[in-house]
Amino acid sequence: MARTRAFSLVELVIVTVIIGIIAAIAVPRFSRAAESARQGTLRATLARLQSAIDQYTAEHAGLSPGHDAPGSPSTSGADLVQRLLERTDENGATTPTGIYGPYLRSMPVNPANGRRTVRIGGSPAGSNTHGWRFNPQTLQVQPDHGASISPDEEASGEIDALDVGTDAKHLGAGDISSID
Repeated sequence: MARTRAFSLVELVIVTVIIGIIAAIAVPRFSRAAESARQGTLRATLARLQSAIDQYTAEHAGLSPGHDAPGSPSTSGADLVQRLLERTDENGATTPTGIYGPYLRSMPVNPANGRRTVRIGGSPAGSNTHGWRFNPQTLQVQPDHGASISPDEEASGEIDALDVGTDAKHLGAGDISSID
């Protein structure tokens, strides 16, 4: 009678332990890489949005998209977004025959909470009520997810505690809400 070769229980246990050790080493590395990619995406998106706001402000003689008139902050985040997405005249009014803009093709999504809405002023960034917060005094935009970013962190690239949402939808301009 011929004996068939098979793996013993000890051999199977050893292989299972080795696979477990490899998985224990590899999985955390993949998690850190994914977190690093999310932080890089947030930094790049924030820089692109700030650049569009800076360009708008420069072309409109210091009037930011978050202001209705010099010295008068807008109360509508939707107006700010509309000014960045459409053509505007020298006073910032949106018009198809405007000579400036558009500055963005679509409002970028905050990769940490999946929102592309903007609020102007109000509570500090980090309230997680919108995708972005525009500060009308400093003309800076900040992500509005659970962890706020200080200007020092933004400049150094240290953006921590991303709270990544699962509802990253592609919203249209009509889905943009205003400030609190």
